[in-house]
Amino acid sequence: MRYSIFFTFLLSFGISLSAQRIESEFSFATDFNVRPTFVEGNSPFFTNGDKWIYIGKTADFDEPGLYFFDTESKSKIYRSIPLEAYYLSQPTQFLGQIETKGKPLPFTIYEFLFYDEKSKRAGFVIENKHKSLNAKRYFYIGWDLTTNQIDLAEPIFEIEENDKKSFAQSSVIGYSQEDNTGYFTFAVDADLKDDESEDVTAFIYKIQNKNLSKLKEYKSKFYPYTPEFHPESKQIVIACYTEAFQKRNPVGYLYKVEQNSFQEFPIPSTPYGISFSKDGKFLYMVAADTGEVRMYHTDNLADVKKSKWGTHGHKLGFWKEGELVWVRNSGLYIYDPVSLKQKKVIPTKKFYKNHVNVSGSVFLPFRKLLLRNILEDPAGGAANRILIPD
Repeated sequence: MRYSIFFTFLLSFGISLSAQRIESEFSFATDFNVRPTFVEGNSPFFTNGDKWIYIGKTADFDEPGLYFFDTESKSKIYRSIPLEAYYLSQPTQFLGQIETKGKPLPFTIYEFLFYDEKSKRAGFVIENKHKSLNAKRYFYIGWDLTTNQIDLAEPIFEIEENDKKSFAQSSVIGYSQEDNTGYFTFAVDADLKDDESEDVTAFIYKIQNKNLSKLKEYKSKFYPYTPEFHPESKQIVIACYTEAFQKRNPVGYLYKVEQNSFQEFPIPSTPYGISFSKDGKFLYMVAADTGEVRMYHTDNLADVKKSKWGTHGHKLGFWKEGELVWVRNSGLYIYDPVSLKQKKVIPTKKFYKNHVNVSGSVFLPFRKLLLRNILEDPAGGAANRILIPD
């Protein structure tokens, strides 16, 4: 009887007695002294049919290249990007020239988008600028993995020489391996100091094989923030970032690709947690600063269910059916996706000994969680644990 009472007591406080399997763990520190250099990224994500995790790139002063963690071989993989060869074949398309000192190429890998060995293609956005110029050009770059050649350099935007206020930003949305299609945002704020005007011009792009198309252009007060993609229903949600004390009436945008439907709707502040349900019928958002959670019906965004969870969370997602996980610095808080009530808690101290900040954690939906602690060993890179729920 005593054990039965104790078990009930634990469950009432949401403490998990179940175990999770650590599939693998890794940590790679930024290193400028090796060649090729390694600069750890802040936002890893699964790519290449979900077998790899994008973890970073080379420094600007080095040859352009990308780094991945292979979840099967448990090893770091490097891929050099043949941008120099393409530049030499198309020098008039770009600003600047190759330098013998400092940064050799007038390019910065602005946003890595996807790498897919099935379709034999990869894609990313570059910023093209030179130290002697104020002008900047932005391109989508397509990479043929079979020939290891750049075969597409599509202009996206140009900030002109006399424009000293505009600032551009790009974000990966997602990739559907089913139809070899990637999505990303690109946006330009005409004046970073102006928070009141709708002076942000934002674009949603689709890339399928070698065809780049602009799906949507819209005006906003906010940059696109933390976009999420539901590949089965072809839905894209884009949030904005604003903190609760600013009282700026944050909004989100739901774009249904196949219907070409674009809807604006009110969202909570600092929406670090965004996730679709498995069938795409529901959309969840959680505010990191207030803990407010909202569940929207994607066919009727006015149909909203609200609740209150904890703060200091960094990622929301399903790691298996029926378990919606709010990844907070203190633990993995698991909720019922219908009632929004807490089911259990797995403390992060189960995985880490020191201080915890799980910024940059990411889900492979309904399969696993990459739990990333940027404070476990600041000198040695983020401590990553790939967790599989039982």
